[in-house]
Amino acid sequence: MRRSERFVPYRLLAPALALELVLVLGPLLVGLWYSLHNVRFFRVRGFTGLENYTRLLESEEVLNALWVTAVFAFFALFLTFILGFALAMWLERDGRFNTAMRAVVLVPYMIAMLVGSMLLKWVFSQEGGLAPMALGPVGLGEVSILGDPKLAMAALVYNAMWRDGAFAMIMLLAGLKAIPPSLHLAARVDGAGAWMRFRRITLPLMRIPILITLIRLLVHFVNILTFPLILTGGGPSGATEVVVLKVFRLGFGDHLLGQANALALMVFLANLLLVGVLLALFRRAGRI
Repeated sequence: MRRSERFVPYRLLAPALALELVLVLGPLLVGLWYSLHNVRFFRVRGFTGLENYTRLLESEEVLNALWVTAVFAFFALFLTFILGFALAMWLERDGRFNTAMRAVVLVPYMIAMLVGSMLLKWVFSQEGGLAPMALGPVGLGEVSILGDPKLAMAALVYNAMWRDGAFAMIMLLAGLKAIPPSLHLAARVDGAGAWMRFRRITLPLMRIPILITLIRLLVHFVNILTFPLILTGGGPSGATEVVVLKVFRLGFGDHLLGQANALALMVFLANLLLVGVLLALFRRAGRI
């Protein structure tokens, strides 16, 4: 009986692991095989080796997409995290007003990314949008937000903040709620100010929630597709064409499935590298 009991956890995990292998490992292996072949319209036309990878690394459009992704992910991660942390600190205490405000902040996150992006596209639209109407009285009504490269990137980052700031707030608010109030009370008795309590108590005890939030947001922003596809379409002139949007267009627009899968695998490896770097930075700082 004891021997059979040892295998009970593995038996319980077996269905989930089998499903994971079929839905994750299977497509990953198929994508790797496609990336080494010339595939058009799902027809394999010959083995090409690493030719798809070299073509992608030599393509100015792909390099531009990588740069755009880096810029978007950096600003979106930084601003979304700051916004989420500020909201979590502001709405930490329980009360009617704070409870109502939490519900209000969660509204954009509850809206589907497609619907939210379409809504913001209408807001920023030059024809009848709310933003040009609001800027009209100050003489900026003719400014095309989605037609200017820098403003279009700013709109894309705002889209990320507007929706995912609520997610960051939820994760960080859970971490704040786990801190014993007695620690802050003792620090107050000892004469510690708000900044000292934040630095010496809140931040050290928020290490794990902060790490989880940063990793989740980073992976989300590096692999984003809906925001640029709906809001800006990658324009103007490729200013907001992120790398996953490039994968989408290579595969479903140009039907170059070999190159699309090669670029997708490169993005996958980049995700692993970024998460590894983030974990290493936290470990080096002595935070884990």
